[in-house]
Amino acid sequence: MLPASPLKRTVYRASTSLLSTISAILLTIYQSTLVFIIEGEDHLRILRTQKRNHILAIWHTFVDAAVFCLHHRNLCIYSDHPRTKEYEESLTHFMREVGLKTLRALGFDVLDASLGKQSAGIMNFIKKIQNGTPSLVAPDGPNGPIYEAKPGVVYMAAKANSYIVPIGVGFSRRIIGSNWDDLSFPLPFSRVAFVIGEPIKPSTDTSEESLAKQALDLENKIDELCFRANDILYGKKK
Repeated sequence: MLPASPLKRTVYRASTSLLSTISAILLTIYQSTLVFIIEGEDHLRILRTQKRNHILAIWHTFVDAAVFCLHHRNLCIYSDHPRTKEYEESLTHFMREVGLKTLRALGFDVLDASLGKQSAGIMNFIKKIQNGTPSLVAPDGPNGPIYEAKPGVVYMAAKANSYIVPIGVGFSRRIIGSNWDDLSFPLPFSRVAFVIGEPIKPSTDTSEESLAKQALDLENKIDELCFRANDILYGKKK
């Protein structure tokens, strides 16, 4: 929610726009120092050629790495935040606005669900996917538990007639944040391995039991791809 005062609203918009522009420039320079190793790119090429709807699924830990590697693919990102006055007046909310504008500057299509009801935001996200916009989601987000896929991504894919593309990530060197998700940033001049798995077509059975089983299968697949990414970087351990 923007400040009520016209002057404060103008300052808010100008400052978030300025900071996001600087952030986008710095991230572009930072990205140029990284070496990306991508395996499984053909899976995405085939989906694009066949014009198949698809959702890329990556653990919340690696979402920033996805921003570096996938910013040129016109992906839609779903974003929401707590609908409380305290949050909307906090520094966290201000930084969130800077982050969303930075993502847009980098080429992402950001669907900000906080501008309306949460249920409407999810439906609009599904409609975007149905209309052919590929998307990026973190199955264990937004609040964890870490590395546990929730049924929501499977449900959205089923409703949008979309494939789910699991992705595993590994860094040769990184720093780790203190949040629940162990949010990680590859250090400059490090190697980043992306392993793109085979697309998964969700079942039309959207019962609670079916969604839970499919989410567990997705969880195991993403873990497997993360292990593969580390094998690429470090070699297989005996």
